Amino acid sequence: MTFDLAPLSATLTRYLVEPATRGGSGATVYRMKLEQLQHGREISFAEVILPKGFPEQGIARIQLPSDAELRIPHVERGGLLCLDGDPGPGRGLDATERIEALVKAFFDKFFDPWRDGQLDYDFGKEPQNYWTVNVLRKRTNSDTAIRVLTVDDAPPKPQVRGGLLLQPSKFIIAGDADNPFVQRIVESLGHRSTQCIRVIIADIPISKSFVPSTWPKDVDSLLRVVRARLKLSDQRRFFEQKIRSRRTREHRIVLFRNQEGGFAYVLPGGPPVVHQEGIRKRARQPHTGIQPLLVDRVDPAWTVGRDQIPQVTTRQEKNIVVFGAGALGSPVVEQLAKAGIGRITVVDSDAMESANVGRHLLGVPHINYGKASSIAKEVGLRFPSCAITHHAGTAENWLRSNTLANYDTTLDLTGEPEVRWQLNEARKQHPCQLVVGWMEPFVAGAHVCMLTPQTLWFPGASIHDRLNELEAINWPAEVIKKVPGCSSRFQAYTAANAAYAVALISENALRLIDEELETSQMLSWVRGRQFLDKQWSNLTYREWAEQASPHVGVTIERSFV
Repeated sequence: MTFDLAPLSATLTRYLVEPATRGGSGATVYRMKLEQLQHGREISFAEVILPKGFPEQGIARIQLPSDAELRIPHVERGGLLCLDGDPGPGRGLDATERIEALVKAFFDKFFDPWRDGQLDYDFGKEPQNYWTVNVLRKRTNSDTAIRVLTVDDAPPKPQVRGGLLLQPSKFIIAGDADNPFVQRIVESLGHRSTQCIRVIIADIPISKSFVPSTWPKDVDSLLRVVRARLKLSDQRRFFEQKIRSRRTREHRIVLFRNQEGGFAYVLPGGPPVVHQEGIRKRARQPHTGIQPLLVDRVDPAWTVGRDQIPQVTTRQEKNIVVFGAGALGSPVVEQLAKAGIGRITVVDSDAMESANVGRHLLGVPHINYGKASSIAKEVGLRFPSCAITHHAGTAENWLRSNTLANYDTTLDLTGEPEVRWQLNEARKQHPCQLVVGWMEPFVAGAHVCMLTPQTLWFPGASIHDRLNELEAINWPAEVIKKVPGCSSRFQAYTAANAAYAVALISENALRLIDEELETSQMLSWVRGRQFLDKQWSNLTYREWAEQASPHVGVTIERSFV
């Protein structure tokens, strides 16, 4: 379909200058009619950009001159105006109505308010966005670095600290090299951190984020702020310290930050930096002026919950041990690491097999490798806020040389009665929270028992294992299959089925870890009759689970006694 421009021009001659011109990438461009604004607020032109394929494809935008960037709020890189105007295709409006809506929004929400001074403080509403525009405008291939990664909260007072410049990624980590979290981040970045260069950082807290009118724009203005904020001893350390005696120049970074974000600079005068140029590496001298840098937070409070999950701080102090790294245990370990748990030990004696691939967190590259070691490595690399260790052996072997004294919570995801008994005896000596999670065949049911330190799985002198009694379905013996040519047994299910169990167990394990439970509890996810009949004929529910029959699935809470 070819868009007819004539109706558009006839309807909008009050606002648009004819004729239209052709812009880049086949766009149609209309210059807008603007009134002259007073000095300091002038906008030399504005254009309506109709992308190629409009109106069936794309949305109309308004573009201002490049000198509007960082001078006028709501202007993105390239002069494009950030404005909700054209609702886009498929909204019941024809092309002319869509452009009318865009033009009306331009004047009502942007041009008139800017003329009247109503947008003067809008830079402060999105300071990080404008800083990003500033950094990207000044970025070159010969930059010393491209971003700073912060690993902790802004300090209460200005300080001078160490950091690492990673090559070839050009990331700077604002943290000491001997910090275990920093070391795990370096390891996580892999080939992007093959070289680590120590740098000196002036870490300066700010109460209010910078905006274009307040951030330092040259060396002199930046140094004035640094000298005003650092005490004299820190100034000497920052400007005069030599990290290596044989190196006459150092990389010096200025980092301003608060809870909203950060602003960083590389000072001139640092040593040459090696840059990858195709297949060659070449050393280049640093810039003669200041270089602005993006700042990203990688501390757990941000990466886990964007500062919206207060439990992350205490979770970082938790130490848990997980027995079982199979199709259930491996994704649960991943979920707990994602949720901010500080330390996890994984115990499992099995190796990854091809039959595990379809429902395990690991895949083909890990066949014949130990599950515990592989899970610890893979999850640890993806989520460096969690320190993960492993034991490639049985629960019995681990308990011979370890106790539960230093662990806050134990998870038994093995489904093995021997492990339940061994943990029961270990908890008598060193009481701690216990999570027992398992799945019934086909994941027709999934269960999580959350036991406070005072509750034992085998109470008193009992040797009766209650697990089978807690299940929802009466299972015939032939449901459990035997692996051909081997004594191993298994139950059939897919990773999609198991996801229900993983979510149930992970979420409620966190409830126990966060100490939200005063008494021991049990939750069960039970599938409905339709699901059961697809898996096996004539299955029957236990009496307490019959309520699930007409539903897709239900969660049932019970007391654990």
